[in-house]
Amino acid sequence: MPEPSAASGGEPATDGRQAADAGPRSRLWWAAWLVPGYAISYGLVLPVLSDTFFWLAIPGMLGLACVVILALHVLLEGPFRGAVPYATDGTDRRGPVRYHYKVLIGRYLLLVAVGVPMVAVPLAVDVRYLYPFVGTGLVALLLGTRFWLPQIVYLRKCARVLKVYDFEFRSPVRKANLRGNGVRSLTLGDGGSPRMSAREPLSSDRWPRGIEHGVWFAGDDPFGGVILVPGTGELMCMQPATWVAHDRERRQAVHRRREKARQAGLARKSI
Repeated sequence: MPEPSAASGGEPATDGRQAADAGPRSRLWWAAWLVPGYAISYGLVLPVLSDTFFWLAIPGMLGLACVVILALHVLLEGPFRGAVPYATDGTDRRGPVRYHYKVLIGRYLLLVAVGVPMVAVPLAVDVRYLYPFVGTGLVALLLGTRFWLPQIVYLRKCARVLKVYDFEFRSPVRKANLRGNGVRSLTLGDGGSPRMSAREPLSSDRWPRGIEHGVWFAGDDPFGGVILVPGTGELMCMQPATWVAHDRERRQAVHRRREKARQAGLARKSI
């Protein structure tokens, strides 16, 4: 297995700053549905404060829970909107990581900026009809943190790999499977690369646009690595899906390859 090399021929013609495809369901589209849904559910919850129609609060609470979960999905998960401010042609290893951190931290700070007042204000003014905000604010903060932490963990894995390996272009990409939370299966190139289990820190529920035409890969196939999608700029960390099947290949790799994999956090299965 050859060592990953610096960017070379065969790369796609791109300036690395194309706009990402936000899809038909933009945040404004979601807001047009979630805001009325929250208002209706909130109104159904209020009868819990009475002794007569308290049973109406049951569908109201279910509605609030659904709205909160969907809102977290829209806020914390999804592709970039607009052009990314770094080159996606394999020449920049630090820019993608910095920008991913900026986006993920910004999304979480927005969650905190909304969730904390929802909890604090009703308690401070002590108005009973505002108490449902406390419940939804707490749920949003707890679930949002639960969804956000794995994103940061996988981004840190990408960052560690990109400190060690350079990018090389691989084409085509064969897409095999796509699951929730950014988990997917794919194979790089037409050669002997194994089927990879990949994790996208953004946790997008769609394939990046144009990924099938090729990606920039940093890593070592039997150990794993990171890919950068040309144009749209998403990162994914990956390792062989059949990890045990490649044990012999990893053991027989020369010391330099094994040491680089160790430094990059790829010496053991973690994805």
